[in-house]
Amino acid sequence: MKVYLSGPIYTADTPEARKATDGWRDKARQILHWDIVIDPCRKKAIYDPKLFTPNEIVFRDLKDVEDADLLLVNINLIGDKLPIGTTMEIMYAWKLQKPVVLVSTDPRIINHPWLIAMSVRIFSDLKEACNYI
Repeated sequence: MKVYLSGPIYTADTPEARKATDGWRDKARQILHWDIVIDPCRKKAIYDPKLFTPNEIVFRDLKDVEDADLLLVNINLIGDKLPIGTTMEIMYAWKLQKPVVLVSTDPRIINHPWLIAMSVRIFSDLKEACNYI
């Protein structure tokens, strides 16, 4: 199974931002060891304009969603980051009839009618979500 790891990408060069972006993806990759994991970050500074244009980022992510069998979405937010790209990926996966599994403890997320409707399950714990997959 191909699992796309969707979630906000924090661009600040701080330990908190790196952990919020990569830490959960590394943990999911370990738990889902038998699955193929598609990581949109690919351990690169994707917002560096020397590496990728906005169009390259968006169309690569859309292709990744198309190639995936399922989206695992960690939408626990830090700071004032708006998860616009993440919600676009959720909508696109839903439109393609791909299952979306959400992980969040944020009441703004877990009680939102759109996110409830577009996900097959919502978990508060990443390990539980990975075990469900």
